[in-house]
Amino acid sequence: MRGICIVSFTMLFKDKARRNNFWYLHIFKGILLSRGSKVVRELAEKTTFYTMYGIGEYTFAPYKVVWKRMASDLEAVVLSRVETPIGEKDVIPTDTTSLIPFTSEEEAHYVCAILNSSPVRFCVRSYSSAGRGFGAPSIVKHFGIPKYEQSNEGHRELSELSKKAHGLAKRYYEQKDLEAREELKEVEEEVDRAVAGLYGITDEELTEVRKALGF
Repeated sequence: MRGICIVSFTMLFKDKARRNNFWYLHIFKGILLSRGSKVVRELAEKTTFYTMYGIGEYTFAPYKVVWKRMASDLEAVVLSRVETPIGEKDVIPTDTTSLIPFTSEEEAHYVCAILNSSPVRFCVRSYSSAGRGFGAPSIVKHFGIPKYEQSNEGHRELSELSKKAHGLAKRYYEQKDLEAREELKEVEEEVDRAVAGLYGITDEELTEVRKALGF
């Protein structure tokens, strides 16, 4: 999954490449062996031409919150598994994205809602320049995201709002459903209010943040 495929609360498949896997990769053998990273090239020369560097258990976590690293705005999505012609498969983000792994779907959606909120997006824009390092993984250190607690009604609300937003975003981007887009805007506003409550942001302050982001 490439960064270009991520928008708030959903992912878009930009190409139709069939994953029938070795032979498809073999078409690009020359390109794969000439990748820019010296570490990757050396690893490929010692192992296989399609080898990947920087893969760990987190790569295959049941749920991942993923966002673009090279961007000008923060747009996050929860990824898990998708149906393919050969069964369910994990979605593996590329190195143009950042991710946080989770074992809990509820916790993943809770964090995703916070990252997609106007206060957090405004915060990131205030100190991170657009471009290659905009959405580096380290940005999450600046937010002090409270640990998810199932017993916390506000945490559960954010998780459910994110799930709802994912469904609406999927309808809008895949079916061009304009009604879904309007509903999504309403859910995003609910997310903003919930996150403002989480961080003690007043209604007036939230209004100014949203104005600064162009809402």
